[in-house]
Amino acid sequence: MTNPMPTSHREIIKLPVGFELSGELATEAEVRAVTGADELFIGMSTQYNRNPNDLVYKTLLLSRTVTRIGEKTNISMADIGRLHALDLRALEYAVYRLTYGEDNLPPEEPGPGG
Repeated sequence: MTNPMPTSHREIIKLPVGFELSGELATEAEVRAVTGADELFIGMSTQYNRNPNDLVYKTLLLSRTVTRIGEKTNISMADIGRLHALDLRALEYAVYRLTYGEDNLPPEEPGPGG
């Protein structure tokens, strides 16, 4: 197994569509790499244990690893659920890149669920 290239642990992401906050369109978000505590939290969460599927996992993961959208710093699962699919994918790929490195990104698939 090859080691991932050293990466930063946080990254600012431009949102392709944007997120409405208090009548303003936020077009920037900050994400961080996944930690073991994030994985433990998801594994122990009632939401995931009731519905152990990819969508619940990704929503829980992004609610923990997205540290800021615009000026908003307390990101909830409801906030993640309100994101446009293109913004969601941009954030997901940034978190994956920060955690596993550029060389280990999965291929992008067309469509909103990709």
